[in-house]
Amino acid sequence: MTMIAEFLQEIGSINWFEHGKKTTNEYHVIHSIFEAYDDWNEKMLKTWEPHICSLENIAVERIGDEQIDNIFSIISSEIGDVIWKEWSDFITRWHLESEAGLENEMLDMVKRDISWACIEKVLNIQGFFSTLLKIYKDGYFPCAWIGDYPNGNAVVL
Repeated sequence: MTMIAEFLQEIGSINWFEHGKKTTNEYHVIHSIFEAYDDWNEKMLKTWEPHICSLENIAVERIGDEQIDNIFSIISSEIGDVIWKEWSDFITRWHLESEAGLENEMLDMVKRDISWACIEKVLNIQGFFSTLLKIYKDGYFPCAWIGDYPNGNAVVL
């Protein structure tokens, strides 16, 4: 089984966005899509961007642009419909219909994070996106980081 196929099997068991609004000491939990996007987006970019750039540089050198694009395409195709349905269920379950309108942006972020986590697996790197994958597996949506990664806490929805 290829690394990508193994990864797809691993993420197949994720219960996307199923945390149930429970609080946790491990994460800083917020309960608003608008807050996640409007208040935390700048901090997300500040944390995510250097990790994306660093990993992309390594990946281009080791597997090439074509394989990176292939992984993004496979992940998007494999999880797109699933996360759309689970996101819709999450919105309904927590009565967040009034905060609709950011679905495409939010779900593109999920596909981006999961694609980079897959690339880390292919490269045998336990990095930032592997950490985000654990957060998704816990049923949360990581939307920022408080403190300097790996110190601090993830801000999650």
